[in-house]
Amino acid sequence: MRHIVAKIAEIWVSATVCHRQYCFCKMFSKQIFIAQEQVFLKRLWVSNIPYWAVAFKSQMKRNRMVVKLVEGSTEGITNGEKLLTVYFLSVEIPVWILFFALGVTSDKEIVDLIDYGESDGRIENILFASIREADDKCEAFRRGKNALLFLEERVKGVQFPPAESIDECFNMYVFPNIKGLKRKARYLAYMVKVLLLAYTGRRKTDNRDDFRNKRLELAGELLEREIKVHFAHARKRMGKALQRDLYGDRDVRQIEHYLDASIITNGLQRAFSTGAWTHPFKRMERISGVVATLGRTNPLQTIAELRRTRQQVQYTGKVGDARYPHPSHWGKVCFLSTPDGENCGLVKNLAVTGVVSTNVTESVLPQLFDCGMEELIDDTMTVLGKKDKVFLNGDWVGVCSDSTSFVAELRNRRRKNELPHQVEIKRDQYQQEVRILSDAGRILRPLLVVSNLLKIKGSKSEHKSFQSLLDNGVIDLIGPEEEEDFKTAWGVQYLFGKERKSSVKYTHCELDMSFLLGLSCSLVPFANHDHARRVLYQSQKHSSQAIGFATTNPNIRVDALSHQLFYPQRPLFQTMTSDCLGKPGYLGQNKVVPKSEFYNGQNAIVAVNVHLGYNQEDSLVMNRASLQRGMFRSEHTRSYKAEIENKESSEKRKKPEDIVNFGKIQSKIGRVDSLDDDGFPFVGANLQSGDIIIGRCADSGTDHSIKLKHTERGYVQKVVLSSNDEGKNFAVVSLRQVRSPVLGDKFSSMHGQKGVLGFLESQENFPFTKQGIVPDIVINPHAFPSRQTPGQLLEAALGKGIACVGSLRNATPFSTSSVEAITDQLHRAGFSRWGNERVYNGRTGEMVRSLIFMGPTFYQRLHHMSEDKVKFRNTGPVHPLTRQPVADRKRFGGIKFGEMERDCLIAHGASANLYERLFTLSDSSQIHICSKCKNVANVILRPVSGGRKIRGPYCRFCESADDIVVASVPYGAKLLSQELFSMGINLKFETELC
Repeated sequence: MRHIVAKIAEIWVSATVCHRQYCFCKMFSKQIFIAQEQVFLKRLWVSNIPYWAVAFKSQMKRNRMVVKLVEGSTEGITNGEKLLTVYFLSVEIPVWILFFALGVTSDKEIVDLIDYGESDGRIENILFASIREADDKCEAFRRGKNALLFLEERVKGVQFPPAESIDECFNMYVFPNIKGLKRKARYLAYMVKVLLLAYTGRRKTDNRDDFRNKRLELAGELLEREIKVHFAHARKRMGKALQRDLYGDRDVRQIEHYLDASIITNGLQRAFSTGAWTHPFKRMERISGVVATLGRTNPLQTIAELRRTRQQVQYTGKVGDARYPHPSHWGKVCFLSTPDGENCGLVKNLAVTGVVSTNVTESVLPQLFDCGMEELIDDTMTVLGKKDKVFLNGDWVGVCSDSTSFVAELRNRRRKNELPHQVEIKRDQYQQEVRILSDAGRILRPLLVVSNLLKIKGSKSEHKSFQSLLDNGVIDLIGPEEEEDFKTAWGVQYLFGKERKSSVKYTHCELDMSFLLGLSCSLVPFANHDHARRVLYQSQKHSSQAIGFATTNPNIRVDALSHQLFYPQRPLFQTMTSDCLGKPGYLGQNKVVPKSEFYNGQNAIVAVNVHLGYNQEDSLVMNRASLQRGMFRSEHTRSYKAEIENKESSEKRKKPEDIVNFGKIQSKIGRVDSLDDDGFPFVGANLQSGDIIIGRCADSGTDHSIKLKHTERGYVQKVVLSSNDEGKNFAVVSLRQVRSPVLGDKFSSMHGQKGVLGFLESQENFPFTKQGIVPDIVINPHAFPSRQTPGQLLEAALGKGIACVGSLRNATPFSTSSVEAITDQLHRAGFSRWGNERVYNGRTGEMVRSLIFMGPTFYQRLHHMSEDKVKFRNTGPVHPLTRQPVADRKRFGGIKFGEMERDCLIAHGASANLYERLFTLSDSSQIHICSKCKNVANVILRPVSGGRKIRGPYCRFCESADDIVVASVPYGAKLLSQELFSMGINLKFETELC
């Protein structure tokens, strides 16, 4: 049975991840949508802050209705009574008046509609107080249409009254999805009952962090919201343009003349470029974090970013329980994959098997009637009794006498494919409700149906698609509400193994416990043995920064920046997720579809030892010979783009200095030795910093060429010429650079153990075992106790056993092999049980007394390289105002030297170096100071005796050129004194000869 469950898991995981990837290919090439968590509006919301209330929410303000439980008052003084009021159409009235306005004829009829059930003195006091409040507001509201007239008077008296009559307002704004005033009155009574149940403690208030109260907005909903705003703007502009032609003697032209389509196009382009998206409820506000640039460092980063969700909050500080895990997150979002910092807990990642529901287009109502549901009658006289209410997407559609058989029949039909698989069926026996959901945005997850497991017994070699498993009822897609009705086993061992409990009758079973994690976390071997923070580092940071082979068509791509690992490898271990996604060939629909590889790194022989002190504080010592053989070698590609106007598509005649073309000219800003006559370098040219990579010049001779910035170099890999939709010709030149690891490059294991390369040791100086094995990496043993990552040690021990043809390969989180099984496999291979080995000193040949732990470990090379970060400068460009070095590294700018760095040089006694860094090589300048009056002397052109004029320092206060000394000061101090002088503040300088 266990191998059958594994096969089902493989089918589902591959179908889920591949489907998401396909959906992305239909979208934009660089920008992606991040699923937004929004409040579910199609249900009643019960809250007790700041007062007890039940709300019927809607995106349209006029459709909202709130029933409140407020304090009664007499002549402006609260009397301690609780009474019911209702707020809608910007007015607040007693709820009893609204009942009579909807057609209810007596107080007893209202009490029967509410149908609270148990006798409670608090409820009776609330109802009596509500009746008295209604009598005080409108004495004769029970007679005729007085309640309707009173309501109309109040509605028409607001600041912005609706243009419709009160009858039309009832049809359009009061529960618009429910037809008939009597049905609306019955639903209003249900709202009152829900509020009273919550007030007396028989019903819980709603939690906005529960996934049953949330929906995810995907690309369709987000794009629809943005297009609606711009389309409304275009329609408004079209109306104004059309009105101008409707007056006077003008002729009305075709509709295309008035509709400005550029409003929609420019609006969408602005939204994608800035990331500011329309707010779901507030028209004048914009929110961020809806679109993001897709990362292409490796395939795992690409897929992980597509399965990301975001919750919008009012501010990024303390947001209460929004950041905390909730029980409804189980199996739907990963409880580890979340960024650290201000977005912690707000940005989440879907679990491996989590899928977002789509809107069910076919009608479900006929199926409900066939299963025994009765239609909700349009009157207020009939008492429902003990019948359960049936809700479809929040709308009250009927009642049923036996909810147990009704729900069972619906679920059987869903498993027989007579009902859509994404329909969620919830039976709430405490509230006597059956809630059926078929809307979009719910997070569903697959679970095995225990009663139907025998349908797949004996089908080990037979291939089945996931859809066939759904159609046969072997798997259910379970939502957050329906999951509460089931008892789910954590694995098949709880059904058939030693851990089976006869007293517990399970209805469903998990596919695998590792599927509770996200895609990045489920690939970490022995993740349940590591500290959660280290798994978070791997899943959120290192997995997206690891260099891999992102695409299979790098020769025809022109990415702005890309990295590719030369010899990517698979790890020796395997997890359930990697086994489902990483097999070389998958027999799909009559064709072989290769699966993606989500591991990005290489298997290195890692020794845990101290090596000459060069690997302290997370530094790594690597084998120089291994790097020369190609270990962790990668290719760095950067593309440069330039555009020019197309002469054929250009309509306006331009000046010669405005016409720019590609071409080679003798440039004053850089070298053009590698350019051909067309202005492009030849493929294979070796370009260095300061070279011209794309030559452009105007007809007037002005140089518009693109120059390589500081520290940029490489070989020309490809030159691409094309044109875009705007009619401009553009050229792209890609530079390729092969990079072997050097000192300062960053590496990481799969367990969040990051470190930089601190020393390259020759192979002959490394310690070696009796088999002649020399480690590739030496890591410090102090990295393990405080980081609490024994999973890396288990991975090395398991990898050593696998390399010796061991059969034990499983490293899946929560279902890994025991430590005893791993040590036994090592012992059978002839090694020490705990992975320690006897090594010999490579320098002296002597046997090392201590045993060294050594084994193969999967390591990743991250894209943080010292060549991209190294910064050096003597003198160079300065800011024109402050004359201090510019900040950009690519502009050959300076390095920030703060107070703490200054303190370090002072502590070392390097005062001359400090003087040189902060003054001589920064903004050294000279000013003239009058030693007599201590003011700044200006350098002016003044007359002297003999009719001559000389230029020199002169003190205007003393009217003398004597007693003037020259002082060396930072130019920033001189600029400050000049700016203060412009404000009427004069600085005086004390001088002393030295």
